[in-house]
Amino acid sequence: MNASAAWEQRALTHATLRFAFVVTAALVIGESLRWWPSFLAAVLAAVLLAGLPGRLTLRMAVGMAIVMAVVAGVPYILAILLRGVPFVLFGLVTLAMLLTFNALLIGRPKLPAILLLICLAVIPVVVLTAPAQAVLLPWALVRGMGLALVLILLAQQIWPAAAAQRPAAAAAQLRGSPFLLALLSTAVLLPILLAYLLFGLLDALPVIVTTVMLVINFDPAQSARHARALILGNLIGGLLGWCLYLVLLTTPNLLFLSILLLMVLIPFGHGIAKGGPIGAVALVACNAALIIFGSALSAGPVSSILWLTRLVQFALAGAFALSMMHLLWRCLPAPEVARTRSVPTPTHPR
Repeated sequence: MNASAAWEQRALTHATLRFAFVVTAALVIGESLRWWPSFLAAVLAAVLLAGLPGRLTLRMAVGMAIVMAVVAGVPYILAILLRGVPFVLFGLVTLAMLLTFNALLIGRPKLPAILLLICLAVIPVVVLTAPAQAVLLPWALVRGMGLALVLILLAQQIWPAAAAQRPAAAAAQLRGSPFLLALLSTAVLLPILLAYLLFGLLDALPVIVTTVMLVINFDPAQSARHARALILGNLIGGLLGWCLYLVLLTTPNLLFLSILLLMVLIPFGHGIAKGGPIGAVALVACNAALIIFGSALSAGPVSSILWLTRLVQFALAGAFALSMMHLLWRCLPAPEVARTRSVPTPTHPR
């Protein structure tokens, strides 16, 4: 093995260990301090580690914390002010989501767009269905982001090796404009948000966060097999999260929780660090496992029927979103001149 290959292997190992350490620490700290929701910092850490374009600096961390405060605060204030006129509220949310998806697809900074999409999808629904929890949600998002950033800065000191900067991803051929894909993404998410609002379902937060991440990771340049892999990854991740909770019940302490998470997150971290389509599936499955596991920890022992209902909601929402995205995109007529966009593939921190 030459020096370059050895360095790349070392960088991959360090990226894997950074991921496993940061996400484990974020969930363990959130759970030990009884934060609501305890999985939020871990999910944000996973998204950051998968999407950071390079090594995180202190200046970048401060900037990301400020961005999180803005993208969490503005939708919350908007939802509170327009709570009495939900049609106006969701009209504005729909427009904002459409513009944010379009900005993401034309190559604007990825992480702020992802964070804004999560907040736009989650906060208004929680404000209207669970006002008592909604008061805590913006602060929970900012607090989770702060913890994730601090842990990433610390992990970079312990495992500093970073891979060489990769060339930009090849442009993927779209049969329509990025705005058209943004329109489809918004149109697919909106029925899920309205369903949770109209039926007053209180499990909105885990399902909506997962569905947003699935839609963001949808790549029209990939085959139907990749879309099915994302759906399957989401389902397997949710089942894994529930199984982790059942295993934890045998030895319910923080040490065993940490060991259990590390054993699961090292393989996830390895797949995410390698990037590409496999990395996208690994990120979706990892987030699904974290969300279901964290939700189970917060809810405590509940009946199997209730958890089965939650898992079915979780799986159906993801399957509906990705299936509709793939079906509608394939049904669109191809224009005479195809446009391009860069594929947003997860990469490990440099």
